[in-house]
Parts: sequence; structure tokens; C-alpha cells
Amino acid sequence: MAFQLVYLSQQDPKWKNDVLGFATNPKETIGYVGCALTSVSMLLSGYGFSETPQSLNEKMKAKQGFAGSGIRWNIVNQVHPQVTLKSNVPCEGSDAPLGQIDSWLAMGHPVVVRVDASPNPGLQWHYVLLYGREGDDYLMLDPWPYQAGTAKKDYLMKRYSQGMPLRRAIQQVLFYEAAGSTGPIVTPSSTTTTSTGTPQPMPASTPDSGVYARVMDSVTWGLNIRSSKDTSSMANLVIAVPAGTQLMLLDPSDASKVGQNNQWVRVREPGGKEGFAAAWYLEKAGETTPTPTTTPSTSPVNEAPTSTPTTTPASTPSTPPTTPTPSTSTPAQPQKDKLTLVVLDAVGTSGLRLRQTPSMGGTLVKVLAAGTLLTVIEPVAKAKAKIGQANQWIYVREPNGNRGYVGSQFVKLA
Repeated sequence: MAFQLVYLSQQDPKWKNDVLGFATNPKETIGYVGCALTSVSMLLSGYGFSETPQSLNEKMKAKQGFAGSGIRWNIVNQVHPQVTLKSNVPCEGSDAPLGQIDSWLAMGHPVVVRVDASPNPGLQWHYVLLYGREGDDYLMLDPWPYQAGTAKKDYLMKRYSQGMPLRRAIQQVLFYEAAGSTGPIVTPSSTTTTSTGTPQPMPASTPDSGVYARVMDSVTWGLNIRSSKDTSSMANLVIAVPAGTQLMLLDPSDASKVGQNNQWVRVREPGGKEGFAAAWYLEKAGETTPTPTTTPSTSPVNEAPTSTPTTTPASTPSTPPTTPTPSTSTPAQPQKDKLTLVVLDAVGTSGLRLRQTPSMGGTLVKVLAAGTLLTVIEPVAKAKAKIGQANQWIYVREPNGNRGYVGSQFVKLA
């Protein structure tokens, strides 16, 4: 089953006015904040699971797949068990894993990414679906414009770079995999399976005989080979290789380190490049000359996969309020002379939004994780009367000192 492009718009009149998920504000519609839902709808439809934003919205709600209007990414698997979220990589403050994205596209899997929708200060979150790469740019299906078809190429950097290089223009990456899917990605106008700009694997030269270690199949994000053992930056990256690559051990005695935590081995990859590899992501492969593998990526990937964070931000519209990275700080202990509240678990992985003003349209200060302790900084009696009430706001301070308003129905007394 090869992925075929299917374009859907969140602005389609058939569903743009539908309230997204469990949003309490009727203005939070698919047309306004449904970019993430629509991107996932295009992904599912391309795999052959016909979905529209409207149908997926209802199915996700039936599975408790939203926290307010924020999509819970992993619940997609409960709607379509054949489709699994393999990795959720937040990269707002670091380089995006371009090597991993390229490898995923080459295998025939499109990728959902978050970008900054506006050059205005702060981040205006928007999600699009990547399906190929051309040079230093990605081809995408953007759910915001109301336009049918996929014949015209649409480029991420042209619309959403905001003056940043490709590795910093992407703020979050969602890697989904459909069971039985094979690449390359097919365009609707193609009569045969054709590439959509993604570099395809090429046979590598057969390496010399020696002792080999193999990159574990579980390392779906790929493995970095470095010129030194320093993992604090990508400056020493030599090359990134995909799962299954067989690496020659330059020191045969390093075979005893393969599979061991906190051990490094010097290796040579099939293309002849040498460097250090993390031994705990390798398994023994014997002394025979391995079968040639696909050409690895020259872009960096993670040393380890980034698990789905407990503070995954909710999806927001193409021109939403400024949205910073969700908080992962340790909650402060309550103070005896202050009223302390705690964010309810009901907010799920999307967290609770702290805003500058008591309004859904207020500028976002921070996203607070479930369990975060908040100090009330308005009259105690006034705040107590609002706890648990819908359409009410409480003025609070979060553990790092940021102040703002939170929805009263999403907090309780600590």
C-alpha cells in the first residue's frame, strides 16, 4: 500500500464551522483551529483510510481524543489501529531531525510538522503534512488554504520559514507509520509509483570483510555517527545511518561493547565514513561481509527517540495567539499563606493555557502540565467561588513566576 496524496482543507464549508473536539468556545472550529486534525485526516486518507476533518473529529471525540480543542496525537491509533504514532519530537528550541524526516519520507511515510504561521513576534502554531523533499525545502500539503487538488507544488520554506533555515523552521515533528505501507509516495496524477522529490535509497558499495555490528531495527529514528563521543551538539556529526545498517568495527575487540550501555565503538559505515557510534543501539552481526544497505542520511538525527511529552501542546490555528513551549518544570510546593490550585489531569497531554488576559483570545503566556501547582494572586474568596466553574478565569502565578489567567473549570484546590 503506497501513500497517495489527498488534499483536504480545514476551510471547506462542509465542516469549517464544526466545533473542534471538546472546545467550550464555539469560535474554536475546525476552520479556525483544525490544522492538526486536517493534517492527520490527509495522512489517514492517503493511506487508504478515507477520512475528512468532520468524520475524524467525531471518531476522535468518541475515543476521548481531544483535551478541549487540542488533539491527542496517540489516540489516532484507537481510531485506526493500523496507524501508529512512532515518535513525537518537539524541536522548538533545537534543530529539527531532518535526517529522520528524510528517512521517513523515503520509506513512504508522510510527516506532520508544526511551523510558525506568521512573521509576527512569538510563535503562531500551524500544522502541515510533508510528503517529499526538494533541495533544502520540503513539499507540503497545507490545510489552511481552501483550494482543491495537489497538482501544484507547495513549499514549506516559501511560506513558513520566517527567515529561519530549514532545520529551525520546523517546531515539532509527528512520525506516524501505517502497517503494510511501502514507499515511495504516489501523486494523484501519477499512473505509476513515482517519487515526489524525496531522495530515494541508492545501493552502497560493499564494505570490506571484518567484524560487524548492526543498527537495531528499533532505532527507527536513525543513528548518528560522530567524530567524537560528545553528544552536546551536532558539530561533530559525520553521518546519520538508518536502522538495519551494518557497521564495520574498526577495533575487533570492541565487539564485547556492542549492546552495552554507555559504551562507544569506532565504526565504518558502508560508504566508507568513520566515527564513533553509541554501542547500546547496536547488535552483533558476525564477521561475514554484510549485504549492502541503503545510503544513509547526511542530516543529523536524534541519539535516541524523543518520547511523546506529557505536555504536548494543543493544535492551534494558522493565525493563533502566540504560543510558547509547554512547561516541564517541577511544580513548586504550596505556600501556607496563599491559596494554591492544581491543574486537573483532565487537561490531558495538551495541558492548560495560561493567558495574559481573561479571554480565549488572550495572548498565551505558557502551557501548564497537568499537576502543576498555581498560586492565586487575586482575592482568595473571589477565586474560591470560581473554582470548577465554566467560563470563569482565575489570576495565578505558575512555579517559574509567570503570571496570567487560567480557566476555572480546569483547576481545583491543591
